[in-house]
Amino acid sequence: MLQHSNTHDQFEDTPPQVINHIDHVGIIVYPENVDKYVKLLSRVLNITFDEPIVNHDAGVIAVLSWGSGFEIMAPMRKEGRYWEKLERFGEGTCTIIFGVEDIDAAIARAKEEGADLDFEVTLEGDEPWLQRFSEFREARLKAFSDEFAATLTLSQIVPK
Repeated sequence: MLQHSNTHDQFEDTPPQVINHIDHVGIIVYPENVDKYVKLLSRVLNITFDEPIVNHDAGVIAVLSWGSGFEIMAPMRKEGRYWEKLERFGEGTCTIIFGVEDIDAAIARAKEEGADLDFEVTLEGDEPWLQRFSEFREARLKAFSDEFAATLTLSQIVPK
């Protein structure tokens, strides 16, 4: 059973830092289906999601359920990396976000093993959930071939 951090009463559904384990899973869907999948997962799994956020740099709309580990993502435009994945593999394509203790060391290790850094996630700074964390970094790796539907992202997400 997932234990929740009680260090910040306002955000009791914030899980503890995850190290060497899957932190959460991001599922890519078409923009017009974000609400449909959020409602479906909310009802079927009895979970709650935060309000949607927009990340202009990444070009996505994302809705997170911190307590369950689900993230629903949709591209904002009919172009870019998320749109291309969606068009190629369809809805349900996912990114696996894997928690690490030291993201810089993990990126260096990945590069040594032939998995280059694709990009580091840049936050807008106004995400309503950002105040839950003392540190929040994510870095997408080029770990799999283009024929592989899923992607791998490293995360160093430390709750307050």
